[in-house]
Amino acid sequence: MNNFRFFLLFLATVSMTFVYSNRVVFGFTIICQQSGNESETETIVEPDYYLLDSLNIAWMFTATAIGMCLGPAPFYFANFLSTRMLIFSYGFLSGISSILYPFADSLGFWPALVCRFMAGFAQASQLHFTNDIVLRWTPQSEASFFFSIMLATSQFGPLFTMILGGEMCSSSFFGWEATYYILGVGTLAASIAFAYYYSDSVEENPNLEESEKKYILAGKHSLKENEAVPYKALLQDWTIWISLLMFTGYYLAMIVYQQYSPIFIKQVLHFTIRETGYFSAIPQFIAIFIKIGCGRLLDVKWGCGPKLTLVIPLLILESASAFSLFLTGFLDDRVWALICMMIFASLHFFVPVICSRTIQIRAVQHSHFALNLNMVIAGIAQILIPLGVQAAVSDNSRSQWALVFYFLVISVVITSILYTVFSKVAPAEWTMQKKSSEYTIYRLSDISPPEPITIPMPKECKF
Repeated sequence: MNNFRFFLLFLATVSMTFVYSNRVVFGFTIICQQSGNESETETIVEPDYYLLDSLNIAWMFTATAIGMCLGPAPFYFANFLSTRMLIFSYGFLSGISSILYPFADSLGFWPALVCRFMAGFAQASQLHFTNDIVLRWTPQSEASFFFSIMLATSQFGPLFTMILGGEMCSSSFFGWEATYYILGVGTLAASIAFAYYYSDSVEENPNLEESEKKYILAGKHSLKENEAVPYKALLQDWTIWISLLMFTGYYLAMIVYQQYSPIFIKQVLHFTIRETGYFSAIPQFIAIFIKIGCGRLLDVKWGCGPKLTLVIPLLILESASAFSLFLTGFLDDRVWALICMMIFASLHFFVPVICSRTIQIRAVQHSHFALNLNMVIAGIAQILIPLGVQAAVSDNSRSQWALVFYFLVISVVITSILYTVFSKVAPAEWTMQKKSSEYTIYRLSDISPPEPITIPMPKECKF
């Protein structure tokens, strides 16, 4: 098959989009669950419904976050499973969590909590699979482009979910439950297709033509399976921690936006549910083009070093996004506040491309551990954010939300400065250790003087 790597990229992106959607869908459908579907048919919500308690809502988000913290664990104790089996297993878990959620919701708080945990657990696998595909299946000249497309699932997912959820909640025929059924079935179908066509070995995949195999593998070192991670050296590397810290700053703002922007737009800015769905989705749509376009530009050789190539777009986009978020809290006009929030989200979603590429360049074959560690940090952030938001916006007022936005602006600015000043975008020394199964590099002092070599002289040439 010609250009099979792009077909595999498509399957991976669709599968990851559905898995991501299953995690964030609750943040939108909760509006419908609390007040009923916005349609001509009146929906009665029981007064003792568990989601009418704000503490239970916080626990639903927290359960998803705990799942994200624990999700990467199977990669390290279930290493006897192939990547193909792991892709199917995580996708199956994610799909079932959505298909069963409406029934679990009818049973009460605890069954619904389990489903939300499963959705978070499954989504924690996505950075690991993204890194694996880039390392194994991506030519060096397309690495940032592939990374940006797969990381754009954090926009594809919410974009699709917000529109789908808005239409289902506004429908008197389907209702919010249909959102979960559609996402669940789509997840199962996409994950099965992705797992079927994927293989750990580029050389042994029967769908690749020989010319494409050579193009993908050109300039790459073969990856040693189950190579020991130098944990101590990795955890002592400042660039890894700075990248993870910037990831944390990104997650703080991103999670607040994706989980609470529908609530803010609907209940604070007073737009309808359908308008909320589309207004929340527009930044996701714009961010897709920014992320993929800039990701492709990162692969272009501009004559500057790799760090400058990453720092320039980071400073431009994050400066504009931080200023827009500040205006979101500062302005009183609801339309301008909405516009500034949309600008912020459109620009801020590019940060993961910078962080992920930095970690992959710095940690090379060990980048999977750092990226999985990032998912744990993201899960911890999601545990703390609902509790923090619950305390900070207890009255759900504009002034309280403004303080939240100002805090996020400070975190974005500080993490961007730290990355610009202190990060090193080059392979670390601990990634260049001897690999006995591949080759050995000797110093001159390690070997005895070589025997004389006789080099034949060229014959006399006559013109």
